[in-house]
Amino acid sequence: MRASGYERNADDWYVEPAWAVDSLIEAERKFVGTVLDPCCGGGNIVTRLEMAGIRAFGGDIKPRWSRAVIHSFDGSLEGYRPDSVVSNPPYNLAREFIDCALKHTTDRVCVLLRLAFLEGMKRREWFGTVPLARVWVSSRRMSMPPGGSDVPPKGGAIAYAWFVFEHGHRGPAQIGFLPDVGMGTINTEGDLGLGE
Repeated sequence: MRASGYERNADDWYVEPAWAVDSLIEAERKFVGTVLDPCCGGGNIVTRLEMAGIRAFGGDIKPRWSRAVIHSFDGSLEGYRPDSVVSNPPYNLAREFIDCALKHTTDRVCVLLRLAFLEGMKRREWFGTVPLARVWVSSRRMSMPPGGSDVPPKGGAIAYAWFVFEHGHRGPAQIGFLPDVGMGTINTEGDLGLGE
């Protein structure tokens, strides 16, 4: 059993709440060109992006959504070379995923990860080599039930954030809080001091 209280999904497929994607869209404001979710699962992120008028498509390692291209995340990224990526990747592959996404995009890479992703000496060194521009912290705890199950969302126990890596970004990352969907306000609280 994971700290979230859900049984572990064999492929690390957990479904993010729609409001988390909507909040990222509001916080980031504008995406350039096409956006790929190479770990799209049931297509939630792609659907929310499209509803906001953003050109988006998805891929996944398994046939979980009828519109998804079936491919590994690195194969999708290399084959399609989108302008941006928005995804909830498997946590145990997050660093590899981000490095690959940065290699094959031109605008930004937004990944939904545990806030604890900021921790660790090896990651601290790695953060100095990548263009981490913003960390959008969710004030609300997210519930992410296993995908492909009938398990309903329940009270979230883990702090999550959207980590935004932007090509061309220099300097420390900003930390801010995800806006409440529909509220239209963003509260930036200063710098994290990450990235060089």
